[in-house]
Amino acid sequence: MDLDTPCIPLGHILTYFNIAQKPELGLEAYESCADDRAIQLNKLMQVSMGLDHTDMFRAVGIALEEGNVAGRFMTARQVLGLVEQAIEHMRMPYLGLFVGNIMTVSHHGYAGLLSVSQPTLRECSETTARLCRELFPPLDMAVGEDGDLVWLSIDENVSLAPYTHYFMELNTISFYNIVCDLVGRVPELEPIAVEFSYPEPEWGHIYRRYFRCAVRFDCPQTRIIRRAGSADYELPLANRLMAMTAEKSLFQRMPTRAMQFLPLRLRHFLVRSYGALPSLERAASELGMSGRTLRRKLAEDGTTYQKELDVIRERFARGYFARGGHSIAELSSILGFSSTQAFGRAFKRWTGKAPTEFLNKPDKS
Repeated sequence: MDLDTPCIPLGHILTYFNIAQKPELGLEAYESCADDRAIQLNKLMQVSMGLDHTDMFRAVGIALEEGNVAGRFMTARQVLGLVEQAIEHMRMPYLGLFVGNIMTVSHHGYAGLLSVSQPTLRECSETTARLCRELFPPLDMAVGEDGDLVWLSIDENVSLAPYTHYFMELNTISFYNIVCDLVGRVPELEPIAVEFSYPEPEWGHIYRRYFRCAVRFDCPQTRIIRRAGSADYELPLANRLMAMTAEKSLFQRMPTRAMQFLPLRLRHFLVRSYGALPSLERAASELGMSGRTLRRKLAEDGTTYQKELDVIRERFARGYFARGGHSIAELSSILGFSSTQAFGRAFKRWTGKAPTEFLNKPDKS
């Protein structure tokens, strides 16, 4: 998968361009009615005056006039083109924060309903991560836990530069608010920190207006962090039948194709194999093909087994440092490198930084 792979359902992207319209899903009692969201929605409508959605989509090669949204897919490059147009028109570099803060569960439609009708906050997070992989494959979400902390991490499957911050802003503030709404704004259950994997932007002070918790930049991974005790919080809308109905309705209206792409299937297998990363032959066998066929199919997708393995190694390394891991020798061994020097060279190639730059960070708790 790359920037030009049609893998993002058009219907999913349209939900972010119809922010003023909120589906009737019966969730009003569990969504924040804070005045600031209403004020921001009105402001968004004002600053977006003159921004024609049909023209925006046409500029990136999508003809909305054709209808038949279901079954139509966009590329990451096309989505980046939409983001660029919106940010330039509104002269709002922090647009991701602005739009994400307005969104409630209902704005996410059946995807939102599916997530919040899970039994616990842990399962809500896991469902959100799964839906992200299906509906927006350029990003990968995962749930992690270590000691007294749990988190939702967000990584890129394909670089969304120069608008990486837009997607991280929108997803972190949206999920942050949803969690706060679900737990009834109980401080002990709300996120305690939000970390971003990029340097603080010029508008960093605006982040601290939106998040009522610690905000940190230039971290190993983008994460929304909570206390572990919040994971088993029973959600007020927990309903298995509702969840099943929402999932069926979601994928009938918005079919996906993310898991049809071999590189993504391989990455998910490698993630499940953490601690014992497999050989190409074993991975091929698990995916139902020969090693030769796997090589050929990956080459057709413009990648190799080694490239995909390195993507996952980098993600594991970032996660290790984000959890407070402090042994480069241990990490090198876990990731299958012959020496710490070999790992150090690879890590510098992946991130532009030496592993030691992520060591001896302040306490994250």
